[in-house]
Amino acid sequence: MYNIFIFIFYKLIIFKTPINQFALLTLSLASLSSEAFTDTIYKETFKEKDLKPLSYVQAKYPSAAQRKGTEGYTIISFTVTKKGTTENAIVVEAKCGDINSRTAIMRDCLTFNASSLNAAKKLRYRPTEVNGIAVEVDNVLYRFRYEMGGKRKTKPILNIPSRDLYVIQSWISGKKLDKAEKKSLELLSNYEDVNFLLGKIYALKKQDALAIEHFNRFLNIDYGDSSIKSLRNTLEISAVAIIVEKLFKVEDYKGIIALAPKINNSFVLLGSRSDAQDKNANNLIDLSYFYLGASYLMEGDIELGREALLFAKKRTKDKKFLKAINNYLLQVE
Repeated sequence: MYNIFIFIFYKLIIFKTPINQFALLTLSLASLSSEAFTDTIYKETFKEKDLKPLSYVQAKYPSAAQRKGTEGYTIISFTVTKKGTTENAIVVEAKCGDINSRTAIMRDCLTFNASSLNAAKKLRYRPTEVNGIAVEVDNVLYRFRYEMGGKRKTKPILNIPSRDLYVIQSWISGKKLDKAEKKSLELLSNYEDVNFLLGKIYALKKQDALAIEHFNRFLNIDYGDSSIKSLRNTLEISAVAIIVEKLFKVEDYKGIIALAPKINNSFVLLGSRSDAQDKNANNLIDLSYFYLGASYLMEGDIELGREALLFAKKRTKDKKFLKAINNYLLQVE
């Protein structure tokens, strides 16, 4: 996960420095999905003669397969030596296709062979002994599973096909924003959650009005299932913070004040502890309260402005941000 350290440099009363967009946006899909989306997940399962590796080896997901959203598996056969190492590894089966679908037709492919063979060399086993003497074990099988989008039973954070999601995120990370925008718009009519991706894309393209529009659409989705909604907490926190930052940049203080319920909800979503595990999300919440406090002050509501700033001050642990808040408070007291 990327670290987000937000330092506010201000001039007089109005803070004008824009936030680094990539820093602000990376909270979303890295944390958020952690294992659901941002990283390509591969899994390995073992079946052969009760032999189990001493530790699991991570096979490298081929970059070409990542870009295309290709999934699949390989089964490797090898000999476990007297020392517990592997040798004579060969591919005995290799398939590509949707490995989570029971009805999908898997096709023969070579996509993951090289990666699996390299990974198999790193496997280590407890030497097998017969009558106290170490022996070799032939034809040990090991299956490397290559899957986009995380663990099979993990609920997705965004309701978007995992392959499409990964491709779009790859384009966003590679700054191929036009491609990411086109693909996202194609999916929008069927998947409301694409609004979050479009918000990210337009924010990075500096099309702030469109970014705000799509982030607001995302925030207004009614998921119904509270368990699914809870997975989106950091996404919602990120969306709110980006909207607030962009409104402040154009001095739309009333617009920020109108978002006060959503800012307060961000705090509720993550919890009241400032030492919560997701420090990046906490930084974004602190930032949102700062902008809210400053907006109240700019609209002449000193009491609510001071209250929001003091709340941000109480939560933050960043010394430079704390100094900025203190200097701001000095000007209104």
